[in-house]
Amino acid sequence: MLPPRRPLPLLKNQTLSLGALCLSFVYLLSACAQIPPETATNEETEPSAREQHRDEGAAAAGEDAARSFPIDTFYTLLVAEVAGIREQYDVALANYYHQAEVTKDAGVAARATRIARFLNARQAALRSAQLWAELEPDNADAQLALTAELTLSGEFLEAMKHAERALALGGKAPMQSLAATAIGHQQLDEQLRAEFARLAEVYPNNDEVVMAYAMVLRDAKQYRRALALVRHIQEQHPEQIDAPLLQSHLLVDLDRRNEAIQLLENLVKIYPEETRLRLQYARLLIREDLNLARQQFAELVKQRPEDGNLILSLALIHYETNQLGEAKPLLDRLLELKQHESAAHFYLGGLAQKRGDNDTAAAHFQQVQPGNDYVEAITKGTKLLAASGKHRENNLWFAKLRERHPGQVEHFFLMEVELLRRNGEPQMALQVADQAISKLNNSGRLMYSRALLNDQLGNAAAFEKDLRTLLERDPDNATVLNALGYKLIDDETRRQEALQLISRALELEPEDPAIIDSMGWVQYRLGNYRDAEKYLRKALEKLPDHEISAHLGEVLWVQGDREAALKVWNDGLAANPESKIIPAAMKRLQIKETLEQHVSDN
Repeated sequence: MLPPRRPLPLLKNQTLSLGALCLSFVYLLSACAQIPPETATNEETEPSAREQHRDEGAAAAGEDAARSFPIDTFYTLLVAEVAGIREQYDVALANYYHQAEVTKDAGVAARATRIARFLNARQAALRSAQLWAELEPDNADAQLALTAELTLSGEFLEAMKHAERALALGGKAPMQSLAATAIGHQQLDEQLRAEFARLAEVYPNNDEVVMAYAMVLRDAKQYRRALALVRHIQEQHPEQIDAPLLQSHLLVDLDRRNEAIQLLENLVKIYPEETRLRLQYARLLIREDLNLARQQFAELVKQRPEDGNLILSLALIHYETNQLGEAKPLLDRLLELKQHESAAHFYLGGLAQKRGDNDTAAAHFQQVQPGNDYVEAITKGTKLLAASGKHRENNLWFAKLRERHPGQVEHFFLMEVELLRRNGEPQMALQVADQAISKLNNSGRLMYSRALLNDQLGNAAAFEKDLRTLLERDPDNATVLNALGYKLIDDETRRQEALQLISRALELEPEDPAIIDSMGWVQYRLGNYRDAEKYLRKALEKLPDHEISAHLGEVLWVQGDREAALKVWNDGLAANPESKIIPAAMKRLQIKETLEQHVSDN
């Protein structure tokens, strides 16, 4: 996206040896437009437009007396300046960039560089800066511009060379920015570290250089060496704010958190308007004293009432400390500012959910966009709608999600089906599953989910049909083999078929407790009690599940070992008091006393 529309920045202390008369004329014309100063990084505020036009015109006129220029260049640069005034920035950049290449003029290259940086046109900015630095190797501004562009392009060693050149020319090279970018890109190799160390030796009194080296040492976990450098800077330049900030980080790295907090507490008193100091102090306090952290963030929001990052931080502290009334206006403010809107909707949804206003909560969750909270917002919102019986609203939401994320269509269908099933709507879930399979007929997960729904609804034929289809596609799917085999156990005429299916599943997955349980159960129903007990004990050892407990208890009971059976059942009920399977087994075996006791206890 382009920067805010404004006239292109003028050059600072720039002379044009080529086209000087043209630019002097254009600058005089553009002075009427009251062009504001440039705000590019590492450059001081521009002189006023009229002053600059006068100075550049005078300097250029003197230099141009010794050199003529083509009329094409005059016209092209004139068009570029007029285009800049008319906010046709792409034309201005194209013309200046082209003429910089053609004329090899330092002034034109410099202006092309600044226009490209103004438009964030990185490739053009890098090439123009390289040309400018070649043409004016003793110009500190040219070296600094090239340093910045090389840093942004990840050419850190080359950037170091030009940074050093700028330092030698008296410029203030952005060494900390270079170090931070390299660290962020994880490209601080030994050669680059050595260059930072060398420069720190060459310029031991340059706080920018030494601070950059301290950052490099911190990245290498040489915290004590870095801390010594930072403290030395503080002694030389007590007004320097970057040094104590880095010192606080280093103290935390050294597990001296309290010292870091004390340092920042003192500095905040001395420099109450220094936002960076207070922000670091507030962040450290979050783990130590949430109330004090809240006070610091509240002060930061007063100082910078339009800063969405600070507003969100304060809102989250209120949210986490259950101060919901204080959190809500801050989150509403983020929506007004159009900052962190997704986060604001997510936590406003959480606030509404805590109040029991599920409809409002779901409405906020639906407005969360892809990002950190996106998946959780979908999960929470759809669960709330499903629990409230708002299945139509959920269906529309899932439809939008499937349209927005075509690669996740299967996932969202499965999620919708499961929500309906869990909320007591198996028939509606089946309809959604049918719709999903009509669109994704190759989805084994959807077909398996539909099979389980049909089983729940008593549609045995449909259940088996889907599982048979899956086995045709993948005959060695142990999960499907086991599911079909377990279901066939209930049909006395098909138990041998069930045994074959489960046996094949067990060959494929010999350690799966669910399949081992199935094998134990089919052996029991075939009358092979000792084999059944062996398998079921193994399954229960691997997975303490109430269904396996119900099976093993029944096998032990029918073998006459009733004490052991009761112990297995009681252990299973203790682990899962809501179990319906164990009481069903007891009821079937007419163990009334124990069953009645369990019902009474619960």
